Amino acid sequence: MRRIGLLAAVPVAAALIAFGGASSSSASGSAASSFVQTAKANLARDYKGTDRPLPSSAPKPQPGKKVWVIACALAAEGCAAPARAAQAAGSLIGWHVTVADGKGDPAAQDAAVRTAIAAHADAIVLVAIDCAAVKDAIQAADAAGIATFGTFGLDCNDKYGGGGQKLFAGQLDFGPWGSFAGFVENSLSKAMADYAVAKTNGKAVVIAMRENDTAVIRHIGDGFDREFSKCATCKEYTVPFTFQDALTGKLEGIVEAALTQHPDANVVLAPYDASVLLGIGPAVTASHRKLLLIGNEGLTPNIAEIRGNGPQDAAFGAPATWAGYATIDELNRIFHKQPLVDEGIGIQAIDHTHNVPRTPAYEGNVYPDGHPKVDVEAQYRRIWGVGG
Repeated sequence: MRRIGLLAAVPVAAALIAFGGASSSSASGSAASSFVQTAKANLARDYKGTDRPLPSSAPKPQPGKKVWVIACALAAEGCAAPARAAQAAGSLIGWHVTVADGKGDPAAQDAAVRTAIAAHADAIVLVAIDCAAVKDAIQAADAAGIATFGTFGLDCNDKYGGGGQKLFAGQLDFGPWGSFAGFVENSLSKAMADYAVAKTNGKAVVIAMRENDTAVIRHIGDGFDREFSKCATCKEYTVPFTFQDALTGKLEGIVEAALTQHPDANVVLAPYDASVLLGIGPAVTASHRKLLLIGNEGLTPNIAEIRGNGPQDAAFGAPATWAGYATIDELNRIFHKQPLVDEGIGIQAIDHTHNVPRTPAYEGNVYPDGHPKVDVEAQYRRIWGVGG
């Protein structure tokens, strides 16, 4: 969710995880063929999209609430867009919403939480910031009676976030998948695996770029591996990198080394769209190989690549504006001490011939011609009882 060019190329020792090879037995061949058909059926569903209905009612918002929204980094679209959408949504119902820049730095994010506490906020929203990164500050907010809410972030009870107690007052509700962690592991990453298998007819040889120092990326990796392992005729090479590798321009060199080491690869998996821009995409272009490059968020520059000449070929949308409005809807319910509800956010497979949105970035399921299926803002205005 950050973009910087290449400063240095570094070699990488990529860990190989080979999920079997082609079997000579008819039983194995039949099983492999069966999963390819399953993956294609799943992809057909994902092309249609899995968004569900938005909430049909809400308690009447109480005006005058003071909410601080802390974005992981305002320089990154995937962080800034939900934060700005939450600010716009809050203003519709008479709330005072302040957006703060987390600058991609846990120390700055911690300081922003404490500034919000000092400003006597009624609630603090963390956008793409995990609880574990600012745990002490969240505990201070709780002690001050201030609700904290996670949008595209993981609570402190997450297995990759320390496995302790839940500290958020709430998180976005992803319906059948529950939390954001459940959504990315059991829906988003599974769809990415199905896409790779379906598009290669069960002959995917994937270089899976894995930012293992980021908790949510570990969930994406777990979900991808679990689904992809069902393809007996596919292979996966996992290639680790760190956030600092991306931030300091080393990612492109890591990908180039992996592509050299694995000449049989025909798919590259980017853990999030901004990593394409940070180095994965340029490395794929420089290789001059026919590679399927899969991302997931549907950010503005990535949709432009899919719409144009690549190098990114596909994405699985994360609707930033919808997430911002849904955040305000859930906070309103928290203020009324009412249960959180399924906000309807699903996924949709996007590639050059399917579902390229008319909007610059992906904002929810679209019809085949790219027009949105639902006017998200209009629905929230309706249930909140505000005109416009």
